[in-house]
Amino acid sequence: MSLQTDLHDAVTRVAADSALLHAVVHGSPLETVTTEGGAVVTVAKLLNDADARINLAAQGLLAQSQSAAQDVLTSAELASSEADRAQSAASQGVTETNAVLQLVQTSGNQILVDAESVLQQVIARLLAVGLPDTLTGAQGMLLKVKADESGYELVNTAALPRFYGFQLSSDGSELLLTEGRDADFHASDFQAWTLAEGVTFAIHNNALEVQL
Repeated sequence: MSLQTDLHDAVTRVAADSALLHAVVHGSPLETVTTEGGAVVTVAKLLNDADARINLAAQGLLAQSQSAAQDVLTSAELASSEADRAQSAASQGVTETNAVLQLVQTSGNQILVDAESVLQQVIARLLAVGLPDTLTGAQGMLLKVKADESGYELVNTAALPRFYGFQLSSDGSELLLTEGRDADFHASDFQAWTLAEGVTFAIHNNALEVQL
């Protein structure tokens, strides 16, 4: 093989490779160039495919973001609805509680009014029958219808007579009277004694008189 032949072959290969390189660089976005090493996509197709992948990935991210945003919006709307229902229920509970308290207060006031009315009626009836309005100092006494039948009065009962005991003073110059109803008396401590009710004693002409 001569130098001329080798040079011709080299120029031929360079021309063929230049054509392939030109096709790779300037080929359409849909073209694939076949080389001795295999199929090679054009620069335009490489950029177009990369752009498509980027757009697809971006659209996927956008779709996911939109879906997540929609889920968040749905959750927020649901939470707002639940909050509104809770506030409504709370307001209704407050209204019902106030109504019950008002009813209880009204009933309590009516009970007090009724009780006061009953008390006044009882007092009026007690006064109407003439019962005593105080029992101070009335221990052991009984109620008795008055002679004019206008009511009642407190009287001593014969079942609880008074004790009257007589004894001389230490110098023998006086006659001493001891009387009472509730104290403890010992007959041996007196020269004379008696049990009676509603009697009085007096000395006339050196004689002891009993007045009934």
